[in-house]
Amino acid sequence: MASLGPLGRTQIMVDAAAASESPKFFGVQVTTTEIVLAVSLVLAVFLEIQRRARTGGHGFQVGRYAENCKRLLKSYAPEAAGLTACLTLAMMLRARGDGMMNPEDAETWEEIKAQWPLLMTADSLLAVQAMLRLLALLFIVLRSCGGWVPLSEEATALWLGANVARVGLFCCNGSYKLDGPMGGIFPVACEVAAIPILLLLSRATLQKWKTGVSLAVVMVAMATFASRHTLNLAEDNKLDSLFILAHSLDVLAALAFVLRSAFLERGTTDASANFTSLLMPVQQALAAYYFLTAFNPTEALIGTGLPFHVLQGGNLAAFGMYLGAALLHFSSFDTTVVRI
Repeated sequence: MASLGPLGRTQIMVDAAAASESPKFFGVQVTTTEIVLAVSLVLAVFLEIQRRARTGGHGFQVGRYAENCKRLLKSYAPEAAGLTACLTLAMMLRARGDGMMNPEDAETWEEIKAQWPLLMTADSLLAVQAMLRLLALLFIVLRSCGGWVPLSEEATALWLGANVARVGLFCCNGSYKLDGPMGGIFPVACEVAAIPILLLLSRATLQKWKTGVSLAVVMVAMATFASRHTLNLAEDNKLDSLFILAHSLDVLAALAFVLRSAFLERGTTDASANFTSLLMPVQQALAAYYFLTAFNPTEALIGTGLPFHVLQGGNLAAFGMYLGAALLHFSSFDTTVVRI
């Protein structure tokens, strides 16, 4: 396969999207509307179960709900400010528009903008995800009051492995770097900035001999799995496998997150755990939407195995796990003690 160039990967994605009326999930044609409706239906069912369990079948407690909303707005002012800052930065980067593109990429760039008029490119979804992930980690460090938060230890150790794989891939090959006004060095900087925070949050797990060995075994198993399902962008199987490895470890991190949420003691939950439980499904929804709608299977991008199945199924599964963890976490929110 010839070298792809700065916008080569995106151009192949654009061509694949143009050849298909709707994205494919495991080879089945689906529409964006069907995806949104399916997710909304699942969310509605979970929320109804949660409401019935909380009210005991005696109706919705409006006064308590309003009181909780008021308390949340007061308690999470720093988080709201952080989200506002992230969105403002994203808008500023988006405003750079065409000014950063090379003239020789003008035709490809116009095709991309026609498909993504608001974001200018689908890669902006992953750029925003990188920002939100870093924001979640920052508030765990800044706002945690010593409670047992779900995003730590095993979950962050697996996430650390995924980030190291991503950063190594970005440094060795530019084919996987994100395109568009929010792409380039900015999302790479977010991934690099997250590494020391992940080391801090996972140090207890990494220092234990038994868990360290278990993590090493998991890493080897995931690396073997990733080598059998690769894309064909870097023209190097080892480098291409790093991309699948990173996403595979992200899925395991989501699994560890939901398991820790299931055993989290509500009485010791602090503000960082509540914010993290809310933000993680949001950031993962961006990646799931990207791989389901913008990353259509095409022979030109397949190296070995079934990489598109791994990426689409894995990111959708991770979204489901983060969503389930959030619903599980907030199911007894009325009795949660919020520490600020």
